[in-house]
Amino acid sequence: RDSEQARRNILEIWGRNDPQAALKWSQLALADEPMRARRSQLLAIYRGFGRGQPAAAFNSALALPSDNRSDQRLRNDALEEIIETEIKNGGLLAARQRIELMQDDPTKNNLVRELVDEWASYDPEGAASYVQAMGDTASTSVKTALLGEWAENDPAAAAAWLVAQDPDKEVLARASTEIIRQWTRFDMAASAEWLNSMSSSPELDRAVISYTFQAAREDPASAMTWAESINNDRMRTHMMERVAGSWKADDPESFKNYLNRSELNEAQRSLLENAREFPGGRRWR
Repeated sequence: RDSEQARRNILEIWGRNDPQAALKWSQLALADEPMRARRSQLLAIYRGFGRGQPAAAFNSALALPSDNRSDQRLRNDALEEIIETEIKNGGLLAARQRIELMQDDPTKNNLVRELVDEWASYDPEGAASYVQAMGDTASTSVKTALLGEWAENDPAAAAAWLVAQDPDKEVLARASTEIIRQWTRFDMAASAEWLNSMSSSPELDRAVISYTFQAAREDPASAMTWAESINNDRMRTHMMERVAGSWKADDPESFKNYLNRSELNEAQRSLLENAREFPGGRRWR
């Protein structure tokens, strides 16, 4: 590992100082390398190239072969590496203009997503305005990249923006899950309030599951209520079993009282009574 890291560090410096020589070397030296090693070393060169000459690096990566899925993935990774490096070094506007001049295709959409993701890491409001201005051309992946990054620092603001956009089902499902995952790390009450304000739907099931995982650590009775609200039958049963196994191990008397008060049928009751605590106890995440 140390040898690989040292090689990547050298290649990144070489890519910054003399990218053409480094890329020429890579064509022969990396030809027979395993794909993982070839990828990491070539990306190191492009990372360095992007630091010194982002426009030239971008055009060079754009010209990489894309004849098969492996080549396409490597080409996309190199382009994303360059965009990420350029934005981190203050080149947001230049990177944005370069991407906007591209023809509409999957590669452009991937780079717009990378642009928005990096932008949102330090200016989520600006990135959100950009995505909103895109209108219907903003893909699901672009919107979820924005909201996922935004949620890491301000999940409440990300949640408010999501709701205001009247999102489609796929965006709601993906983004709400990431928002709740981040929000429950430090504010269970506010995240629960937001979830309660949303109309129950299958799209929110995974967000509810994420909340349930966290709630079960502190309040298994509340966690069971959340688990019961999941729309998908299979997911609901699975989560109720997980909560029951942990609750029974931690506080069997309280769990028994829940069963006695519940309106579960015999089969459901038997399933929960026989639920076992999952490996790792209640630290499921």
